[in-house]
Amino acid sequence: MLKVDIHAVLHTVTLHCSGRIVLGMEAEMLRCMAEARNEAYLMLDLSEIRAMDAAGLGLLVELHCRALCRDQVLTIVKASRRVRRLIALANLHSVLDVAEAGVGDLEDGDEARPPLVRHSLSA
Repeated sequence: MLKVDIHAVLHTVTLHCSGRIVLGMEAEMLRCMAEARNEAYLMLDLSEIRAMDAAGLGLLVELHCRALCRDQVLTIVKASRRVRRLIALANLHSVLDVAEAGVGDLEDGDEARPPLVRHSLSA
């Protein structure tokens, strides 16, 4: 099962994913949710992903390519150790933008961005 919490802030949206990103309903749900967002910056928080298969990795690459075509920036933030390992094994560091910090990790004095929208969906 995949659960996705949506945190939208100005021109940035973070999709906080927990569970698994695998072939089937989970991958399709994440695809639809990511493609429906029109913010300039799309962040995928994968800190709570416990399982991902080849379809999940392929989806990350697909979402990256679609973001480029739509003039969006897609960043993977706080990837779990399993996800980081899969990205490294597939040698996708040269393709995917993987960062350790998210929008909520701003230091004091950084631009304040109050949350505008919070949603949660599960598959």
